[in-house]
Amino acid sequence: MLQSPRAWEKSTQKSLLFDPPEPARITVELTTSRNRKRKINQYWKDARIGKGRHGEVYLCHYEEEVNQKAAIKIVKRSNPRDKIKLLRRNYQQSETTFGTERPYPMNSTENSIRKEIAIMNKCRHPNIVRLLEVIDDPQEEKIYMVMEYCPGGPVQWATESRDPILRLEQIRRIMRDVVVGLEYLHSLGIIHRDIKPSNLLYSQDRTIVKIIDFGVSHYNSQRSMPRFASRSTPQDALLFPESDLQKTLGTPNFLAPEVVWFDDTDGDSSEADSNRSSVTVGEKASMPKVRPPITEALDIWALGVTFYCLLFGHTPFSAPSSSNDNVHHNEWMLYNQICTQDWEVGETMTVDKIPTGGRHPKDIASEGCAVISLLESMLQKSPLARITATNLKRHPWILTNIANPKEWLKSTSPSPAPPTSKTVLPVCRWLYSLHQRLSRIRFK
Repeated sequence: MLQSPRAWEKSTQKSLLFDPPEPARITVELTTSRNRKRKINQYWKDARIGKGRHGEVYLCHYEEEVNQKAAIKIVKRSNPRDKIKLLRRNYQQSETTFGTERPYPMNSTENSIRKEIAIMNKCRHPNIVRLLEVIDDPQEEKIYMVMEYCPGGPVQWATESRDPILRLEQIRRIMRDVVVGLEYLHSLGIIHRDIKPSNLLYSQDRTIVKIIDFGVSHYNSQRSMPRFASRSTPQDALLFPESDLQKTLGTPNFLAPEVVWFDDTDGDSSEADSNRSSVTVGEKASMPKVRPPITEALDIWALGVTFYCLLFGHTPFSAPSSSNDNVHHNEWMLYNQICTQDWEVGETMTVDKIPTGGRHPKDIASEGCAVISLLESMLQKSPLARITATNLKRHPWILTNIANPKEWLKSTSPSPAPPTSKTVLPVCRWLYSLHQRLSRIRFK
């Protein structure tokens, strides 16, 4: 269970040894015990704790300190599909990785592993899971990524019947940590591309939430803050071509409209109109004629969907149930919803059953109005209209129950001198506090 707001804030402040300098170790020699399945260099494997697209994750402990835990991700350099890709001419290339020439196609398993390692090796932040060591022996078929272990497990947000299980204050603290982590990533020039509850892990005492899984993340050194320029390497341009941003990567229900955008002028318009009418859930938005830019704003959309999940126990957009078992058809129906349909809210939110006031609350002094307006700023169809991570962090709802908001904003900012507004922020906070006071008066 999460601690009280003040205890949580105090423990988080203590852990903010902001951006420690040491990168992950790169080990190029693998030594194992006779029982190869149990020991990898100085790490002893324990139980499996996760499985991803490219490999499995095991809990492990250090040889000399049994109580010191880590998570080790074991991935093969290639899979059978890579051989097919090697035959495709447009994927043929030779790249340098960690000083070793190794040919592999852009979409190969090894290329994905290199991307994840490159991304994680740039990140050193208390709300981002740390990469501690990479064991990369050229003579071995596997690569070992040793990472920080988060014993608290992933954020659980719903029952089997899709009812929310978190209180509003718990959700606020989760959102606060993720927003701080996202602001840091975006300042580095990193787009996570797969923000969702299962990629958010608790620390051991559940006082801190950390972002994990950078398997589909993208890096652009041109969007990095000057203070992080030294983390760019010559290999980054080869590993992260801009064309990657045009690919539909991530978890379907959490993808932003600009990611799943399609040209609705193609095909049979009457059939398209018929399909659209069957999935209408609210106000309809028009599809932009030109694909919107793919930027870090897609992470804000995914965080908005995550926020919605924590509040209501289900996603705001989902493919309607039908007898059609065509995967591509159902996927198109989901993406059409994301691009053109509004989202709805229930009468209450969270396990506390707090009234929402509906999709467009009229009581501006209510908690429901504050939450829905925050969701509105994150779930804007246009990425240009979406709130940024920095502005989201400064939102009055996020700052609620922080003893010293000004100091917290300063200590969690990746910028040496974070931009502050001398008028807008105080006015927003004053209005929000006024709403809270009016609400208390009303219910006395």
